Order: sequence, then structure tokens, then C-alpha cells
Amino acid sequence: MSSQPTDHFLLQQTAQGDMGAYRTLVDRYLVWGVRVAERMLGNRQDAEDVMQETCLKIWDEAGRWTPRAKFTTWLYRVLLNACIDRKRRFVPEKADLCENLIDGAPIAEDILVDRQRSDAVRDALQRLPDRQRAAVVLNYYEEKSNRDAAELMDIETGAYQQLLFRARQNLRNFLMEGRDEVRTGS
Repeated sequence: MSSQPTDHFLLQQTAQGDMGAYRTLVDRYLVWGVRVAERMLGNRQDAEDVMQETCLKIWDEAGRWTPRAKFTTWLYRVLLNACIDRKRRFVPEKADLCENLIDGAPIAEDILVDRQRSDAVRDALQRLPDRQRAAVVLNYYEEKSNRDAAELMDIETGAYQQLLFRARQNLRNFLMEGRDEVRTGS
């Protein structure tokens, strides 16, 4: 029974220029990284671009990485910071809600309502400040404990809990605003 090489070992090999080890390390986290980035950015193409930048950073920084924390902790931080940088550089375009809902097939009312609700949550998530969005993504989408999420964000657990609390309040307010706009026809 062969065991998988550890992230630490693969990173050491990558630092020595081993392209196979690098590919193994990237393959191990690529799908996950794109998923996290897409939740942070709200756009698949931007998420793929950010993950590509993150992968290049792995290659460039492999020799400088020190195992003070787990590789995944470092990777989360690099990825989240890259997402925050991307959000600051680019002004997101508002997607036409109808364009996302119409696929040419008959749409049942319950599917439409679910999609609208999902779109409303995604839009509200994108309105959050970067660090609040990261807290929500780590807690709800990545299912990290408060302690683990705080470590990934490099903050104290209490500060993370306050950040998550504020994020939940803001999400609730954004969703209520959207519901009010639908009712009044704004």
C-alpha cells in the first residue's frame, strides 16, 4: 500500500525544481482553490485567473516557505489575499439576472424561486467587505471551525467571531433590501 506524499515533501521537491511534485501539489488543490475563489469573487473566470496566480506563487515561493504552519493554511491566506487584491483592482460588472435564469427550457416556478434566492445570496455575499466575505466563505462554504478560520485569516478567534457576526448582519440587511426592492418594484 503506497502512501501519498505530504504537502511538505512536495513543496520541498518543488523548491528543487521538480515539476512532477509541483503538478501533484497543484492537482491536489486546484479544484478546491477555484471553488473558494469563485465564492469570494462571484465569477468563475476571475476565480480561475486568481488560482493560476496562486499556483505561480507556489512555484515561485516554494523555496522560501517554512513549515511553521500547514501548507493549506499558507495556501488559504495566499488565495484569499489574491481574491481581495483582484476585487480591489477590478470593478465587477452586474450580470443581468434574466440572462442567468433563461436556458431555453421551460422553467418550473420552484426552480426559478430557488435560483433567484441563490442569486440574491450570491449578490449579497459580493456586497460584503472582503474580510467579512472571507469569514462567511470559510465558515459556511468551506465548513471551517471558528478557530481554524481565524487561523487561516491570521486573526484571533474572538475577532473572527465578531467579523462573522457583522457579516451575518450585513447579509441579512442586504437580503432584506433586495426583498423590499422586489415588493416595491424598484
